[in-house]
Amino acid sequence: MSNEIFSGLRNERLYEKIVVQIRQLIEDGKLKPGDRLPGERELAQTLGCSRTSLREACRVLESEGLIISKPGGGRFIQHVDQNMMPGYRFNPIDMLEKTAIIYFLEARETLEPKIAELASQRATVENIEKLEQILLKMEDQLKYPDEKVQADSSFHLALAEATQNFVFVSMMETNLNMIRQIRKQTLNSKERYPQSLAEHRAILEAIKHRKTSEAVEATYIHLQHLRDNILKNYPEQEEN
Repeated sequence: MSNEIFSGLRNERLYEKIVVQIRQLIEDGKLKPGDRLPGERELAQTLGCSRTSLREACRVLESEGLIISKPGGGRFIQHVDQNMMPGYRFNPIDMLEKTAIIYFLEARETLEPKIAELASQRATVENIEKLEQILLKMEDQLKYPDEKVQADSSFHLALAEATQNFVFVSMMETNLNMIRQIRKQTLNSKERYPQSLAEHRAILEAIKHRKTSEAVEATYIHLQHLRDNILKNYPEQEEN
């Protein structure tokens, strides 16, 4: 495959630009089912982006079923029926304008406290160190809204990894695109982001000290504050 089909990118929300570009290449037939994407280092250099941005984009594309990662084998384009794509590929922004947002929040409120419970029991030293590094990054990037969203998403994914249950990891990866869209609307608030950061810190401290009930409670509090903040921006919506 020729690298000439890819275009260099500018630095605003790079992972989203990568997603858009690869989607378009698939729709134009320049990337076909079964095609293997160039290696991560090579493709990041071609696109002019970081490998972190490329990984974020690949998670989105995997959640949409457009690409698949094979351990040790790279990333491949999956077969997608082009006639089904308009209905298949929902717009997260449209979703956020509908009452479906309530159902998404309910799902998170069911799933993530259990993730915190298991993480408090199973997290390894490496898991905790990774979560610490993500929180440090969040603290360092207060001035960069797009980066805050990525770091926040990374925390929730790393928390799922700490359960040692690949199903939870897969479920969180599938929902990352929607979570990012929600975060963009809530974490840009000067008041909300420091509060959210403190809530993440409380979750991690409970996990570090193996305090399961506190980890669960801290997660509930975080998600309830998230719900309150989101619904404040959608006064026309009512809960069932």
